[in-house]
Amino acid sequence: MDKRQMGWNKIREIAGEQGVKTMEAVQAYSPRLANMALEFGYGDIYSNDTLDSRQRALITLSSLISQGDHGTALIFHFKAALKVGLTKEEILELINHCSGYVGFPKAISSLNLFQQAYGEFENESEEVSLSE
Repeated sequence: MDKRQMGWNKIREIAGEQGVKTMEAVQAYSPRLANMALEFGYGDIYSNDTLDSRQRALITLSSLISQGDHGTALIFHFKAALKVGLTKEEILELINHCSGYVGFPKAISSLNLFQQAYGEFENESEEVSLSE
């Protein structure tokens, strides 16, 4: 299987159909950027089995929080972390832990984004269970 297809499979695994839709939107606007993310980000980095999906989610979130991401990447990865099994409490503790290293403004901003992502994740989960 080529790395592009591995990337699509990994996105579906960690972020579900909403993640696929997000990547399709990137692909529609910038096919080259989507291809790089699929092949390298998800087909290579995420597909290595040395770390499990929960460990990768923690690393990704701490990196995005540290960078001060205030947008769609952090929301996407908060929902992906919930999908791979991190709990609300674990993510809140991650944000708390990061505050000592990145500062309260980044931590509080991340908390606000997590509240949004958690609400969206719960709504998406309810929609799936109602349609099953």
